[in-house]
Order: sequence, then structure tokens, then C-alpha cells
Amino acid sequence: MAPALLAEITTSAQPPLLTREIFGNIPAWARLLFYAAAIVAIGLWTYGLYRRVRRWRRGRPAGRIRLNVVIRRLLRDVLLQNRFRGRPFAGTAHVLLFSGFMVLLLGTILVGVEHWLADLLGRAPNDPVFHKGVYFGIYELVTDTFGIAFIIGCGMFLLRRIRGQGSFDRSAGTTGIVTLLLVIGVTGYLVEGLRILLAATPLPGLSPIGFVCAKGFAAAGVESDSARTMHFTLWWLHAALALGFVAWMPYSRMMHALAGTVNLVLRDHPLGEMRPVSLEEVETTGLIGVATIEDFTRSQLVELDACVSCGRCQDTCPAFEAGKPLSPRNVVQDLLAAMNAPSRPSARLPGHVIADETLWSCTTCQACADICPLGISPMRMITDLRRNLIGEGALRGSPATALQKTDRAGNPWGMSGAERMAWAAGLDVPLARDHADFDVLYWVGCAAAYDRRVQRIARSVVQLLKAANVNFAVLGPEERCTGESARRMGDELLFQQLAEQNVSTLGQRGVRKIVAHCPHCVNSLRRDYPQMGGQYEVVHHSELLAELIAEDRLPKATSTTNGRVITFHDPCYLARANDITAAPREVLAAAVNGNGALPIVELPRNRRDTSCCGGGGGRMWFDDPPAQRVGQSRVQEIAASRATTLAVACPFCMIMLGDGLAARASNVEVKDIAEVLLESLNPPSGSGEP
Repeated sequence: MAPALLAEITTSAQPPLLTREIFGNIPAWARLLFYAAAIVAIGLWTYGLYRRVRRWRRGRPAGRIRLNVVIRRLLRDVLLQNRFRGRPFAGTAHVLLFSGFMVLLLGTILVGVEHWLADLLGRAPNDPVFHKGVYFGIYELVTDTFGIAFIIGCGMFLLRRIRGQGSFDRSAGTTGIVTLLLVIGVTGYLVEGLRILLAATPLPGLSPIGFVCAKGFAAAGVESDSARTMHFTLWWLHAALALGFVAWMPYSRMMHALAGTVNLVLRDHPLGEMRPVSLEEVETTGLIGVATIEDFTRSQLVELDACVSCGRCQDTCPAFEAGKPLSPRNVVQDLLAAMNAPSRPSARLPGHVIADETLWSCTTCQACADICPLGISPMRMITDLRRNLIGEGALRGSPATALQKTDRAGNPWGMSGAERMAWAAGLDVPLARDHADFDVLYWVGCAAAYDRRVQRIARSVVQLLKAANVNFAVLGPEERCTGESARRMGDELLFQQLAEQNVSTLGQRGVRKIVAHCPHCVNSLRRDYPQMGGQYEVVHHSELLAELIAEDRLPKATSTTNGRVITFHDPCYLARANDITAAPREVLAAAVNGNGALPIVELPRNRRDTSCCGGGGGRMWFDDPPAQRVGQSRVQEIAASRATTLAVACPFCMIMLGDGLAARASNVEVKDIAEVLLESLNPPSGSGEP
């Protein structure tokens, strides 16, 4: 009888109305029981979410986000899944699972609305309100197609777990969630196939997978009575699993879907930017930074729940790669455990929940925040905890000495401000205090002022600016450290002290546009100083040099390469924090000769996916031996590139990578892009030596 029944639904004349009965083969008592169970599931879901929101509200109020930003992020990051990049298999699996889940959820809601409206209006089962005609046909095809996407996504995630790929969480609970979703998807198609077999559905091919299932049941000889029993049983199994998932969601790892959506839409921490600490707040609370869970902002507590422990942050962390005791994922998960702990008062976090050594291992390269598909920033949590350690006087050794020197002398080298112009000997560099009509202020920075090797960068930049007739000046003895390293090490009060002094000086000199060769200075002047009242146009020297080249304001390069091969290292605070990747390459491409462009070999990790040199976040001032520093894998990549010259665009990168290459007895020269460009000019305007 089953083959005949299937033949009837495939060959019978199309009924006048394209639709299907909702709750077909489900008696009235079962419908009431289903709705009761649905109310219970939604109630549990609501209570679970309420519990999480209560925990989030333990934190400090977060900043406000503009409505247009919320809408843009909702469309781009949530609905279009724009942040899932870098891992094609996992990214594809997530997009398939997410899109399938959302379409099926929307389809279920629409069916519920149709049934509610039909009951309200007293419609007969075969007289739907809107679930009919062309709409019904599109509905069936779309939900059936996205159901397959959902199942494939679940299957791909399970396959990754079977193969052991990636560093994501492999707990039984997480695997159980994916398995449950897969079973829900499969039982949904089985129910659909039996419904098609029983109800003589018009145009069953609009549900292609359901129709295949119907054919399978018919081929297996399933009779009408058996089909009704199987449909009723599988329908309840499917409904119970779906409602159970809804009820369980806020209490499981799947909470990340809700918290992640909230975080992606409302996050308030652009890369490179740190939340300021109010001195009035410090005086009132006596607290600097984060000591307990309640000291984090509410948005940061949402981040803790958003983390699904996928391990992307850990895989990209240079400190973890170097064997330091830092896993960004573990930091977030340990803080999540502290948030969920029932104890009162809350435990102290720095030095207890998170070890001091773990916090000091971070280079603040921001790779963890940039790679996280849910917008979580472990780095921001680490720097907030560091602030508390600094406030408690927990930093010792060379980094503490660097902070003391910065406080005393205005630079981490501890040298006199009177020596800040030693690098400019013989170059006749104009001072801002003597030339009020300058257009651009060249921010030299502490490294170029006091480190003899880095001084050549400043000399090269000045010679190029002069060659292009740029009307510039420098602050000279009036310039002090931006405080960037101090802030990211956790000494917020020292940063604010330095920033206030510099903002005052810049205001007195009427500075509007600043160029700096140090990405850390660029980032601080761009993102930190507006919080202190300093609003300037700030560009990296690569951007200004590229602009001068494009305007033909620099001589054409004519020197020979002599077989030299060059590779370029993208600094984290240039490429990742400020998305500047093209300008340095344009500068290097301009260093040409009669045989064509200077050969440039790209390193395996480049542009925003660059690898940290190990000098950021104050790690520059830690006294690790070169072989034990963060960034040794980068040194190996450079050595393996067979390049004879490493071009950099950051003094920290020059020092850290230069030391690493020297420790390997490598013959690779390390030069700033300004030095490479200057050497290619004929004739060079002056010596690069101070």
C-alpha cells in the first residue's frame, strides 16, 4: 500500500490550494501538551538568561554604543558571520550551522504564528491565514535547503572532534550539544518524510530532502497505519529534543550564542584602544584596575560567557607559542569560573586566579582579540589585571626600573632630556619652539633619541622629509615618552601624567599633524591621547613617505640592489591595531633600480596576520635572554626566507628581531623602510650615521 500511497501524492492532480495542515496527525490533547511543554521550555530559557544577566550586571557599567554601529555590526558580524576567517573548515561549518539554525528557527516561529492566527480567526485546518500559495512553496524549499546546511555544519563539527583537529574544547558536554543538534535535524527530516507520505502533500518536491525520506519509507514498505504511528512517535521525539535544547541552552556552552551576539553588537573596545581610568574613581574606591570580578565592566563579563573555548586565541598567541605561561583561552575560562563561583566576597583575581607571570607574559599584540570570531579581548582583561598589580607594587626587576626611569627622566632609558637631540648631529633639524610655522611635527620617540642603532631611523626620516621639502619640526628636549609602554604594562597613572605633559606641550606649539616612525607612538597618539584631550592628525612615516612618493616629491631611486633580497615584517601596532599594511610596501616598492623593483619576499604570516616580535606590552624592558624571548618563531621565519635584508617599520621590531637574528649568527641586515628608501636615492642627502 505504501508505494501506491506515494504514487498518489506524486501523480494526483494538484489541489486548488498549495498548503499543508499544521499539526497533521497530532491529536488535540497532544497539541495542548506540546504547548505546555513549550511554555515550560521558554520559561526555563528565560530564567537561565535572567541568571546570566544578573551576573553580567555585577560588573561596572560599560560605554554607550551608537544605534547605527549596533545595526551595522548586527548585519555584518552576526547575520553575515563576517568575523569567521582564517580557518576555512571551521568557519564554513559554523556558517552552515548558524544559518541553518536561524532559518529553521524563523520557520518554526512562522508556523507557530500561522497556527495561532488560524485558531484566533476560527479557520479550518485546510484554510490557512498566510501559510499557502507561493509563500508556502518558497517556505518549504528554503527551510528544507537550510535544514541540510544545518546538518552538514553539525557533521563537520563532529568530524573535527573525531579527527582531533584544532585546539577547541573537546569536553563531553560540548560534543553532546553538537550531537543533539544533529539528531534534531535528522529527526526533523524523518518527520517531514512521514508527513509527506501521509498527507498527500501537493508538490512534495518543494521539500526535496523530505521527499527523498518519503520515498525511502515507501520503498521500505511502511504502511499507512505504521506511518501514522512512526510519525507521531518521531514527531514527539523531535519536539522533545528541540524543546529540551531550548530549555538547556542558557545553562550550557551554547550560552555563547546569546552572549556572543550581545558582545558582537555592543562591544566597546576597538583594537589598540584601552579604557581610561578616572583619577576621581581611584580616589573614591582606592582601586586601580581589576582586583575582583565586579571590577570588570559588564561588557567584559558578557565576553566571558561568549567564549566557546575554540582555541583560536591560543593558537595565534605569540607568548603561548614561545612557551610562556599564557593561554588567552585559559585566562578567559579561569575568569569565567571565577564569575560562576558562588563564594562571597569574590576572590582576588591577579596573583591568585590568574598568576602574575601569566599576566606579564602578554605582549599586547592583540592577535587574540583580532582573531576571535565573537569579539572577545583577553588582552584587555590582562591589561586591566596588570593595572591592579602595578597599583599593588607587584612588579619587580628591569621592567619596574624602566617605569621608574620614565617617571624620573621622561623616558625608559633614564637619560636626560638635554640629550634628546643627540641623534640629529649635523642635520640642522628645526625645533618647534623656534619655528612656529611648521606644517608637520615629527615625533621622534624615545628609542630614536637614545638607542644608537635606532637613531639612524630618525636621521633617515629627516633626510627624506628635507628631500621632499616638507615643512616640519621636532619638539626636541620638550618631547617626553608618550607613556604607551607604561599604560600597557599597567601603570595608568604614569601614562596620564606623561600624556598631560605632552598634550600641554603640543597645544603650546599649535600642533595639528604628527608623523612618527614608531607604531606604538602612532597608536598612542591616535587612540590614547584623545582621551586626554589631545586631538591630532597622526600618520605613520610609511604613510607620509608613500604620499610623498605618489606626489613625486622625492627623487627617483637609482641605486643598484647587488643581488639583495628583502623581506618585510609587519609590526602588530601598525598592521593589526591600525590596519596599515599597504603604505610600507609602497615605500619598499619605490626603492627601485634600473633592473626593476627591489625583490620583496613575503613572510608566511603577514599583514594583519603578522607575528609579534615580542617587544610590545612592556616586554621590551624584560631581561629575557634573546633565545627565550617571545618572537623566536618569527626570527626562524625570517632566517628561512633566504632574504638578505629584513625591512621593519618599528624600532621595537628592529631591536627585538635584530637581537634574535644576531643570537642565531644570521647575516640578515635589519633596516627600517626609511633607511632602505634613503639608500636607494642618488645621491643620498647626507650620512645615515649620527
